[in-house]
Amino acid sequence: MSPTPATARAPILRPRISEVAAEIAKNAKILEDYIMSQGLPYPSFAADGPSAFPLPPPSTPENEKLHGARYQLLSTSKLMYDLIAGPSELNQWNALNFNDTACLQVIYNFKIAQFVPETGDISFEDLGSKINIPATKLGQVLRYAMTNHIFYEPRDGYVAHTASSLLLRDENLPASAWVGVCVDEFFHASTNATKALKNFPHHEDIEKSAFSISPMFNGKGYFKYLSTDPELSRRFGLSMSQWSSGVGLKAESLIKGYNWGKLPKGATIVDVGGATGFVCVEVAKAYPHLKFHIQDLSVPSLEAGQRNLARDNPELVGNFEYQEHDFFTQQPVNGAEVYFFRFILHDWPDKYVLQILKNIVPALKNGSKIVVSDFILPPPNSLHPWEERRARYVIYLRYWVFFLSRPSTRMVIDSQLTTLCIILNAGQPTLSCSSCLTHANDERRTGEGYSLKWIQSLDLTAFKRWMVRYWESSSAPMLTSRRHRPYLIY
Repeated sequence: MSPTPATARAPILRPRISEVAAEIAKNAKILEDYIMSQGLPYPSFAADGPSAFPLPPPSTPENEKLHGARYQLLSTSKLMYDLIAGPSELNQWNALNFNDTACLQVIYNFKIAQFVPETGDISFEDLGSKINIPATKLGQVLRYAMTNHIFYEPRDGYVAHTASSLLLRDENLPASAWVGVCVDEFFHASTNATKALKNFPHHEDIEKSAFSISPMFNGKGYFKYLSTDPELSRRFGLSMSQWSSGVGLKAESLIKGYNWGKLPKGATIVDVGGATGFVCVEVAKAYPHLKFHIQDLSVPSLEAGQRNLARDNPELVGNFEYQEHDFFTQQPVNGAEVYFFRFILHDWPDKYVLQILKNIVPALKNGSKIVVSDFILPPPNSLHPWEERRARYVIYLRYWVFFLSRPSTRMVIDSQLTTLCIILNAGQPTLSCSSCLTHANDERRTGEGYSLKWIQSLDLTAFKRWMVRYWESSSAPMLTSRRHRPYLIY
């Protein structure tokens, strides 16, 4: 059951209980031995426990093995649960998973975590009086949440924090904002996925998405809806910093994967749809000679970014400008060295992607680059099952429920859900796609040539076909090298 490429592609249909248990024990020992040898905080549900599993970034082969052991442990633990539950009971409880989200929705919207003291406990009666929920009903909510290690009951009728519930205590924490977005907008929209697929099976207009046809969202696309409420917009921007803190999605992959140091002093990077600009702040820490122009439609996100920068990195304030901008209109900043898109294009069907990119073209100068950092959909059964599940969660949510784009036709991903980087060089008569494949310590060149005209010709088909052929070619192992973060033309 070791996570080799050969075995990872075949789902396990007839696992042996003893073999699964042995695999669990093996990987648990790997992780525990590392934690103990390094003197790291031991994983715990207690309020003073670490908020994330204590592993270093997967930046070395040794660290990647640790992350591989963790993913394998997560995968085999779920496999054991599913196997022991049995098909009938598994279906029964999977159908009731919405209770987890509904419970979190109550906790978040009634701000229950904020009224539980950071240390010590509070009775159900006293807590209920503060949030106007009868103690009996509140107890039902809390005791269900406790089955997911959110809060605990130190004595009968009293509640106290665990590490998970403590993360919900401050609405300005990215982890809390992420929960808010999921239990409100995402949860409501997901209930209309079936209706959207039945009524609009072939549409790629965001107005026909499950989100847009939900009565509470008044036919608006997701980002248009966010623009109507500054608080929702701020929360979404904050939640994205939580999402981007995941393994393979952190800014460090981008920092190491693209040679920012080659850009001249004072070079301008325009972060299109950059929310608070938190990713570019990390780049600026490593390369303070660069200037950054953060653009977003959400003014609250931009304002939050300015506040965060002044508070946390005042020495970089002079390196940043913030500008309200709709990327469906022409790019107002001309002649920048880099136009940067991070986790933007995967949100939109092809026709919208083309419009976004076309709006950049008039602003390009000779030598300008369009850099796109994104995560993409893995081939089926190519990852650890836990990674596969994580990827499919996101794909289902973002593409079916919100945007109706088709990621499987244009995107592939490596085994660490690592960000990808796309570099389109302007001012060249012919652009060799693969000449732009860039690694921290590795550059290779091969493949067919395309010019920047593909943006203007409204034809992504040939470009996507090239990408798939390249992925399947003998050069493909370079893209999945675990020693380098993979960077692939989109």
